[in-house]
Amino acid sequence: MKNIVIIMLACIAITSCQNTTTELAAAPGYLNAGGERVNAYDGDPANLALVDAYIDAHNTRDLEAIASMNIDSTEMLGGFKVINSLGDVVEGVETHKNTLAAWFDAENPQWNTYFAYSMKVDGQPGEWVITGHKLTRTVDGEETSSYDILDIYIENGKIGGFWVYTRKAK
Repeated sequence: MKNIVIIMLACIAITSCQNTTTELAAAPGYLNAGGERVNAYDGDPANLALVDAYIDAHNTRDLEAIASMNIDSTEMLGGFKVINSLGDVVEGVETHKNTLAAWFDAENPQWNTYFAYSMKVDGQPGEWVITGHKLTRTVDGEETSSYDILDIYIENGKIGGFWVYTRKAK
C-alpha cells in the first residue's frame, strides 16, 4: 500500500511540473511570397485522395479521368497550367491532355509516390499538396528514373496546376 501511495505522489508531482502556456503555437510552415512570410497550415486530407487518384489515372493512362480532375480556371492561377522541371509551360486542360498522350506513347512513364502533404496558405483561395515520387520512364528501350517533387495547386476540389522539380536517380 505504501508503494502505491509513493507512486501516486510521484505521478502527481511529475504532471504538476509540466509547462502550460496560453501562447499560440507558431504556424507549422510558411510561404515566402514577395518577401513576406505567409503562414501555412495543414490542408484538407481529401486533397491527398484527389492527388492519389490523379497519379493512379496517370499510371493507367486514363486521359479522360485526368482531364476530369483538372479545373479550367482558378482564382489564383487563372487557367490550368503545368510548369515542368525544364521551365516549359503547358497551359489549358486540353493541351495538357494532348501533351500527356504523346509523352505516354514516347516514354511509358510510371509514378511511385513516396510522400504527400496537404497544406493551406493564409490568404490564398485554394490549397496545395506537396508530393514526391519516383518516376520511371523507358526512353529508346532504356529505363531511366528520377525523383520528382510536385507542388500541386487545388481549388474547388480540382487540380488547377502544378510545378515539377526533378533530380535524376542514381
